[in-house]
Amino acid sequence: MSGTRAGRRPAGARPKRRAIRAALLVALLAPPSLARTPSAREDLLARLRDSLELGDLQQAVELGERAVSEYPGSSVAHDLLGRAYGLKAQQSQLVEQVRLARRARAFFAKAVELDPGNVAARADLATYDMRAPGFLGGGKEKGRRQAEEVLKLDPARGHELLGDLAEREKDFVGAENEYRRAVEASPRSPGPRESLSSFLVRRKRYEDARRLWRDALAADPRSAAARYELAGIALASKEGLETAAADLESALQDPPDGDGPSRAEMHARLAFVWEALGRRPGARSELEEALRLSPFRTEWRKTLARWRK
Repeated sequence: MSGTRAGRRPAGARPKRRAIRAALLVALLAPPSLARTPSAREDLLARLRDSLELGDLQQAVELGERAVSEYPGSSVAHDLLGRAYGLKAQQSQLVEQVRLARRARAFFAKAVELDPGNVAARADLATYDMRAPGFLGGGKEKGRRQAEEVLKLDPARGHELLGDLAEREKDFVGAENEYRRAVEASPRSPGPRESLSSFLVRRKRYEDARRLWRDALAADPRSAAARYELAGIALASKEGLETAAADLESALQDPPDGDGPSRAEMHARLAFVWEALGRRPGARSELEEALRLSPFRTEWRKTLARWRK
């Protein structure tokens, strides 16, 4: 018979049980992100995109830093964090602006390094380089090289970038040619058409810009993007504002258009149309609704405060 009393634990049983309890405690207390499953990663990136869309830049930076920490090999996470820093830089004082801008470029460059085929990251890096001076790491020739790489991966986006660069270099004929090539490369996508339309508006060629969106409406009479952009042209030209208001009100009755402007942007544009027509109460009401949907848009909040005076 063993010298161990009945019911007594064998030697070593207590430490093993304690180790199991400790492991369970760690599992229960660990944050869900430690699982690092594909679904957890996509959920985190979706929250990061939503923060950027809403203009909640502080949360976007926090989520972006967390994403690159937990998923250091994610090109998408680095690109989105670069956007968060870039947008935050635009709202900062000069010294902080320089620091944040440099961080933005570093994350764009890392995103491209991690995935050279990431079109969004290359486009963001190209845009940064085209617009930023040399002391911030930018430069037009750097931007051109990135735009040409984008052209190989996504012709429409590449032509848009080259159009932007040509316009910055005051080559307006070349810019228009590039923007039109972008539309030809992706005729159903609103992005290239918006770039060409914006260029034409900047050149005060309002009727040419309208024609682009009337063609789009002929192909899709319920296009929110077309009605939104036509309203923008009306605001720029100060012509057709009543029609623009009616079109925006009609578009807001339709289901959301995934490829078009957000509901908040639609309400904000309608607010500016009402303001241009001298109907301040309606303008305030629409901008209040826009801010309810997108509460972090500081430029809208400042405008609303001015309208309330």
